[in-house]
Amino acid sequence: MKRHIIFGLVVATIILLWGASWYFVPKLYDAQSLEAGTFGDMFGAVNALFSGLAFAGLIYTITVQRQELTLQREAIKMQTEELKLQREETARSADQLEGQKYLLNFETAMRIVDDLLKKRIERLGAIIAQTDTGRVIGLSALKSMVRNKNIPESNRYIQDYLNITFYILQLISIYELTGLQRKVLYDMLEMVIQDVEIEFIVRAIDDENLLGLLKSSGLYERYELFSK
Repeated sequence: MKRHIIFGLVVATIILLWGASWYFVPKLYDAQSLEAGTFGDMFGAVNALFSGLAFAGLIYTITVQRQELTLQREAIKMQTEELKLQREETARSADQLEGQKYLLNFETAMRIVDDLLKKRIERLGAIIAQTDTGRVIGLSALKSMVRNKNIPESNRYIQDYLNITFYILQLISIYELTGLQRKVLYDMLEMVIQDVEIEFIVRAIDDENLLGLLKSSGLYERYELFSK
């Protein structure tokens, strides 16, 4: 609205000056004393009118373009800010989803590990060894086998016990978890496993991959400490 008013004032001023020239020029000169050529030159004011109007239109166009450019810059700036906010919101949403995914994975892994630990105890209780004083089961059976260096390779319950133990270790190592979550699960296993079990496991295996799982969990380091 402001630029329309300015443009109107400029046009009105040009027309006013052009009209005034028709009034004041004859007053300054005696019309009869003017030569025909001189008098005809007075109509050159028409050219001045159109030139002035063209100049006014140019000014108006420049003003409009300048204001439009200003509005475009403001719009671009607002769009840029909006895109920035959208990116930040997307990043926050992605972080939240990532956190929820790891939490869900951790809860699932913890539930599976807990169930496997219970089955592991069941298999441990089914392991039997014959000693000089009679039959022993569970941890006592493992102690007897370690002491006598006699670990049966074809015993079903021993194999089940070892398989479950290493399945727990493998699950923890490959499941998509954070480092802290993985450590919590390793700590769960370490709290329930006895030194004699670790020694029994180390003596019962000859697979480098299984040995690597023991080292990753920290159980092998514990074995080295108490076996010195």
